[in-house]
Amino acid sequence: MKQNQFVRINNSRWQAFEQACNQGDTTTLTIDFPEQYRRICHDLAIAKTRHYTPALMQKLNNLVQQGQTHLYRGNSMSFKEIINIFTRDFPAALYQCRYYVWGSFLAFYGLAVIAYIWVALSPDAIYYFLDPQSVNDLEDMYNPSGNVQSQARGADSDILMFGFYIYNNIGIAFQMIGGGALLGVGALIPLLFNSFYFGAVSAHIVNVGYQAPFFSFVITHGSFELMAIVIAGAAGCKLGFSLLRPSIYARSYALKLAGKQVLPLIIGAFVMLVLAAFIEAFWSPRDIPNTFKYLVGGLGWGLVLYRLYKGTRYGT
Repeated sequence: MKQNQFVRINNSRWQAFEQACNQGDTTTLTIDFPEQYRRICHDLAIAKTRHYTPALMQKLNNLVQQGQTHLYRGNSMSFKEIINIFTRDFPAALYQCRYYVWGSFLAFYGLAVIAYIWVALSPDAIYYFLDPQSVNDLEDMYNPSGNVQSQARGADSDILMFGFYIYNNIGIAFQMIGGGALLGVGALIPLLFNSFYFGAVSAHIVNVGYQAPFFSFVITHGSFELMAIVIAGAAGCKLGFSLLRPSIYARSYALKLAGKQVLPLIIGAFVMLVLAAFIEAFWSPRDIPNTFKYLVGGLGWGLVLYRLYKGTRYGT
């Protein structure tokens, strides 16, 4: 084949590949980018074998280098990329995975309500969820006349707790996402455990009469934290279902496709958990009138639920 014919047949594909490389964002690469990269490598080998012009070989060699850079560079994201995914791709992923999101939502809050009613009607049932020492620690934490509520936290303690909340919350979320690869079981168990725990603890705190310090503390950051857990559970279940029902694909490829779809959910849950940790460390423990905390918390819940509805309904 002459060089002119070789270029005419493949030039549009080379231009598309170069355009994809010039975007500079690995998250926007198509799923067949590795296959396109291998074809460019094959084109370069043909050009060398047939002794085409040095200019053509240099062009193909540049494309190979650009493709290699995109394929093998680190997966770290800049702050700007994270924000772009959160604002642009996260709502679209909520819509694409809406059945998993609402399924996870109903499972979490449905079981939380069941646990709440159970412990509210039978106070001793709290010991099915927590051991006696944990129950005592919980009561000490929210006792209005106890030492914990009367202690004033300094700025250094706030920063320390911010790091602790990030470590704890993100650990739970990523456990659910990673556990989803175990046919979804690894995502469902933490989701169900946290829903039962949340409902049972809330009911016990109301039973002992400490609801004011408890709900004024959790209401604001709870909107971001609990919904992030729901979204992480949905992402994990989506991964697990891709293995159970891979459709026409091999299971490894189906898992790869599902991973690409849930990546914005993972980023979204991560951003929400960071916001929750910030609020929990620097706002929730402040000595602010409860009425004001309830007002701000209510606005937070309204905003989160509204964005969840818009995302799952319209992808916006």
